Amino acid sequence: MAMAIHPDYFISGIWKSGGKITHFFVHKNMEGGFKKGEVKSEKEVIKLFDQQMTFLTLVWSYEAGRWIDGVEVKLVTLNDEKTPRSFKDHTESDHLDKLINMRPVMTPTSKFFI
Repeated sequence: MAMAIHPDYFISGIWKSGGKITHFFVHKNMEGGFKKGEVKSEKEVIKLFDQQMTFLTLVWSYEAGRWIDGVEVKLVTLNDEKTPRSFKDHTESDHLDKLINMRPVMTPTSKFFI
């Protein structure tokens, strides 16, 4: 499941509205670990992609008791709109649509970050 890239950012959770991902819980990748999460809108994430930033999903492993790297997230164009997407492999839990749904936990405008 681990990717061969050293990403600039990880995405550990999402917010949806009407079945569409609207916000992402993003963590800056630092030497020795990653920073606390920040809520970023889809437009903000697209701007980071436009600045050549790279992303991986981040998945909690209950077996290992730690966060592990998921799959690479890329920017694709669908119906003339840019949108972040993960690409499917043999698993389901590490894809954007399968990440933690943050809506029941906090709103995208919350000041509480984990």
